[in-house]
Amino acid sequence: MTRIRDFSAQSAGAPESRNIEDASEGMRQELIDLFFFIAEHRSDEVPPEHIYNVTYQCLGLRPPGIPDRTYRHAVGRAILKPDWPRIYDLIARLWPDFDRHGLGRDFREGTNRILAGYQVAWELGDDGRLARVLPKAARVQVNDAFAELNDARYEPALELFKAGRDAFDARPRRDRDACSNVFDALESVAKEKFRMPDATYGQVVAQLRADETFNFQILGMLQSLNELRNRNFGHGMITSFSLTRAEVDFAYLACVSAILLFVRTP
Repeated sequence: MTRIRDFSAQSAGAPESRNIEDASEGMRQELIDLFFFIAEHRSDEVPPEHIYNVTYQCLGLRPPGIPDRTYRHAVGRAILKPDWPRIYDLIARLWPDFDRHGLGRDFREGTNRILAGYQVAWELGDDGRLARVLPKAARVQVNDAFAELNDARYEPALELFKAGRDAFDARPRRDRDACSNVFDALESVAKEKFRMPDATYGQVVAQLRADETFNFQILGMLQSLNELRNRNFGHGMITSFSLTRAEVDFAYLACVSAILLFVRTP
């Protein structure tokens, strides 16, 4: 483990709210310190010169040859120029270079401590992929849905669910795609679970209502999800997408909850 933010990570922990979509100057400098801290202690695996060259080229800049001062100093200046999403591009680009030498865990843990310290809405996963941070309870639901959909019968739904997750985690977030794909995953689960392969989601819910499969109010909520889709993010709509970020969070997680309800129903 790196010594990056060692004391503050132990004493305060990560903040509860992480909603900032930015990369402040201070955060950029701390990330450079992390990259070079690891490289300087394992220079045979990841030479500091490699970080220097990759950073410049990943950010669309031409490395100016051997710097007048140190590689740290040169990279510390270069990283101030790009727009904030490019900093996350750099994190994702460098991770495999560290991971292939057994340094991926130190890179990930140090990066996530810095991101959490600045309350940004992203964290680096075990696979080197940046994902948008959800509240703990919501993250548990999403992870549970992935686990449930790993059943072969739900393979089409899993692919749609992944597409929704990717849109939700994109930078900037693709709100309409996130809502549309996660609902399509829900519809796929409903048709498979209740053995109605040719039905629409609305027809499945109507049959569940006739069979009194769920509580009456729960059935009403399931039907309301269909109305939400039809009026806001259904296929072929020509109206502009107008849900707020908070409403997208709600729609996305409501569909995740409905997926779990369906797959866990005997």
